Amino acid sequence: MSLIMRMAMLDYLEKEAELIKKAQTGDEGSFKRLLNAYKGRIFSYSYRMLQNYQDAEEITFDTFIKCYKSLSGFDLSKPLAPYLFTIAHNAIMDFLRKNRQHYEYLDEHQGVVNGLDKKMDQKRQFERVEVAMAGLAPVDREIVILFHKEELSYQEISEMLNLPVTTIKTRLHRAREKLRSLLVEKHGE
Repeated sequence: MSLIMRMAMLDYLEKEAELIKKAQTGDEGSFKRLLNAYKGRIFSYSYRMLQNYQDAEEITFDTFIKCYKSLSGFDLSKPLAPYLFTIAHNAIMDFLRKNRQHYEYLDEHQGVVNGLDKKMDQKRQFERVEVAMAGLAPVDREIVILFHKEELSYQEISEMLNLPVTTIKTRLHRAREKLRSLLVEKHGE
């Protein structure tokens, strides 16, 4: 990461910490600004995991309620995003358990498949990937979303899912291969 990017990140974290401090003292406007900054990302993550709009809305709402209730103990030296995604992850896992859906792992044996066709129209490619993502086990879909869409680090995902970093890296690699396989299988590419 370049020096300019690190400085911008530190500035952002300082501004975020100020909002959190104000929200911790009961300033609803500050909490609302935090909510507005993250609600789209939390909803997107929840929707991609659950594939249901209303369930994703409920998880997003629950995430911010739980965040608000526990904000007084939040460590201001850390960014808010991993904390929110951890709350959302736990809410999703509870939801899946209540609905008897399994949080399964990918089969250990997967073939290596050629990369995606780079000339494909971007919109069609995105739609195909979204459909293929539904073919992944929930834990693998979650890792792909957190890493690629939400841009969390291996370490942040590791802490969130309570899995070793090496496991996160391995599962991400296997999930990418499974996605390629599913895309080739469904679209002959």
